[in-house]
Amino acid sequence: MFRPTAILLFVLVTALAQPQSVKVEKYKLANGMTVILHEDHSQPIVAVNIWYKVGSKDEAERRSGFAHLFEHLMFMGTKRVPNGQFDVLMEKYGGSNNASTWEDKTNYYESGPSSLLPTLLWLEADRLEGLALDMDLKKLDLQREVVKNERREGVENAPYGKANDAINGLMFPKGHPYHTTVIGSMEDLNAAAVQDVKDFFNTYYVPNNASLVIAGDFNPKEIKPLVSKLFGTLPRGNDIVRKAVPPLTLGGIKRTTMVDTVQVPKTIMVWHSPAAFKPGDIEMRLAGSVLSGGYTSRLYQSLVVQKQLATDVAAYQNPMLLGSTFTVDATAREGVALDKLEKAIDETLAKFRAEGPTKAELDRQLAQVSFQAVNGLQSLQQRADKINEFEFYFGNPNSFAKEQQLFKAVTPASLKAVAAKALNPNRRLILRVIPQGDPPKSNQRETQPTVGASKPFAFPLPTEFKLANGIPVYYWQKSDLPLTTLALRFDQGASFDAAGSSGLSELTADMLDEGAGPRDAEAFSNALDQLGAQLSIGASQEGTTVSLTSLSEKFEPSLALMADAVLRPKLGASDWDRIKSLHLEGLATEDDDPSTLATKTVNREFFGRSHPYSRSVSGTKETVTKLKLADIKARYATIANPSEAAIYASGSLSVEKFKALLGKQFGGWKAKGRSIASKHYPEVVADRQRLVIVDKPGAVQTVIKILMPSETFSSPNRYALTELGVVMGGTFTSRINRNLREEKGYTYGAGLQFAFSKPANYIVASTSVRADVTGASLKELLGELARVKTGDLTDEEASKARNTIRANFIDGIGTRQGLVGIAISYRENGIPFSQIGQELDRFAKVELAQLNELAKTGIPFDRAVIVLVGDREQIVKQLEGLGLPEPEIMKG
Repeated sequence: MFRPTAILLFVLVTALAQPQSVKVEKYKLANGMTVILHEDHSQPIVAVNIWYKVGSKDEAERRSGFAHLFEHLMFMGTKRVPNGQFDVLMEKYGGSNNASTWEDKTNYYESGPSSLLPTLLWLEADRLEGLALDMDLKKLDLQREVVKNERREGVENAPYGKANDAINGLMFPKGHPYHTTVIGSMEDLNAAAVQDVKDFFNTYYVPNNASLVIAGDFNPKEIKPLVSKLFGTLPRGNDIVRKAVPPLTLGGIKRTTMVDTVQVPKTIMVWHSPAAFKPGDIEMRLAGSVLSGGYTSRLYQSLVVQKQLATDVAAYQNPMLLGSTFTVDATAREGVALDKLEKAIDETLAKFRAEGPTKAELDRQLAQVSFQAVNGLQSLQQRADKINEFEFYFGNPNSFAKEQQLFKAVTPASLKAVAAKALNPNRRLILRVIPQGDPPKSNQRETQPTVGASKPFAFPLPTEFKLANGIPVYYWQKSDLPLTTLALRFDQGASFDAAGSSGLSELTADMLDEGAGPRDAEAFSNALDQLGAQLSIGASQEGTTVSLTSLSEKFEPSLALMADAVLRPKLGASDWDRIKSLHLEGLATEDDDPSTLATKTVNREFFGRSHPYSRSVSGTKETVTKLKLADIKARYATIANPSEAAIYASGSLSVEKFKALLGKQFGGWKAKGRSIASKHYPEVVADRQRLVIVDKPGAVQTVIKILMPSETFSSPNRYALTELGVVMGGTFTSRINRNLREEKGYTYGAGLQFAFSKPANYIVASTSVRADVTGASLKELLGELARVKTGDLTDEEASKARNTIRANFIDGIGTRQGLVGIAISYRENGIPFSQIGQELDRFAKVELAQLNELAKTGIPFDRAVIVLVGDREQIVKQLEGLGLPEPEIMKG
């Protein structure tokens, strides 16, 4: 009797014994697009799969969810294929399509009969060329609402959805590419503008950032010329600069509890784990399977079957390019306390770390992996997507066998070693979700609680000592975390650059870690990476800072690397050529950024061209082009002077240990004597109001940047004026932001603050508004400045300002980096550490009457330099009746 199932089983078993391989042809078009062809004539179908190397990790700040929103916008049509026709054309001939967005990539895929292939390719090429050209607010608003509804459905209205949405923000610090989720926040989705869409498209949706797979029933001799015609004639985009991200680990256990409209509680544990396809990633994928993959898995047996503490449990690796996460997720049975559930999870994990998997457990999961690999090859679409995945991670689209070999190379011992390191019980997130109970008949939340007095606070004083060469050291010993931060601060910064050589100090700082000691640039970077240390070197107007942060156990070798950068930089010719070239490219990009352009313009016009603060720390194309390596070496010799340096640090090392390590690396550095005298800056002449328009034709936004003179740092009014700045524009609920954003919806944010320091004192107000409400926004701003002069500040506002200043200060010194940064600022402004507590007391003693009196003259808008960067034609016609001076027009 014929048994087809037996034959199928034989085929699969045979396949498991041999790594799989598929035939592909890979080549690149002249514009950088990768093309991969995979022929399969078994069925008259084709699949088109295109990956763009862009995901949520590439989103700009305050634009979370943008990569996913853009995926939706890719279906909104072009001139050739108007909105809706993309799907109509495909479905009319039996085709289908979809797309997905992830942290690291966005992919678009279509399939259909072989005869549809030219149309599928044409549709993809058409939107790659023309989508941004035809983007408008109507299309953006439509898809914005679609995505917002998707968020409501998948996050806000889904059980435990808000908790899952919070994980990235809890695991990755602000500024890290993975800090935000793929879906993004409602606030950021609302803020997306048409120009954002166009900029995103022009940056990431370019041929050289794409990989195109064509799979199925086609003739390469016919398709290759068509690909060349449709895609090869598209222009290459700029090379994309990716964010450099160091490895991450949590410094301890992070505990968070969230309330949700669910029936039973849940616990979610998350660890940082090896990046996708990097050493340890495959082991962690298998660890997840051993722990929760099937009825006989460790966690399922323990929690669900034997102890009956949970209704479900999952353990899994989420592989990502820059660093993965590993999650254990368990839903408690009704009436089971989360403490008990978490204890049971920890016991199972502890045993797993100690013993590792048995050979039988591992073999079972490897068999599943092999089966799934073969099973997936049956689908042409899955095969095409896998080909692109391999190209993305390995640079080789035919890596089916390689992937299988990676899995087969795992042993019980290797899995145990990786899991023991990754699943550190003291370095993880524990996120609890508890049910929101029914409100009692007598609701205890009806009455708002009163806020008690702030707890006393004293600024911690450092241990002070000097190295043998006289360098003063200020060390705050903190044993809460095994982490140490150090900042070596030199007195010379960009303000010492001559007018014709601006950018010199910053470029000198940039060169210090481009090879140092015995290592070239690559080896130096690798050495830091291996230690997990962060080294940053930069120049500001007033100084140059070399900062190092590392685990305390790795601080000694990390400090040795820092000493190489400070004392023994290579300053090589090839490195200089590369850094200078990159810097010049960066300056060109800055000139295209309206906000940066506004800052440069307002500084130049307010401070006056002879003042160092009128010049950008980065320099200009003209000044940087003239710089030579000899200039860098000479500037290094003047900056790196132990007689003009101080060390600020905070860490868990003992004072004795820290002192010995510093002495070993920097104690023998010979002092040179001070080479600089006291700094004297030209007087800022701001005796009249000026209006400057920097023309950016077609700009959809206007950047508003205003500088005004202020009293000096030594003024007794500094405390009250700082509070006035908080009330006017220092918080989300400040007067200006509340008016322009919350009430009028003109902007994403607006602010005003007083900047006090010994070298320079001024007031800065800034915002970016829709181009069509530039005049209306200025009118509202003028109205707020006029209103505050009437003396209408309230006790509530004054109290908020005092509390904000205090809270921000205390919060700022909560991190080692924050403490060191604040210490540098106060010391360089001449305030001893012992008097910092008195500073806070002076803010607390400011009275409302004093605030209202200073408000009459404290914001001298009649002496302001107002810079508007935007479409001059749109701006000018909106200025009538505002009482502003005749604008000075400058080119953007």
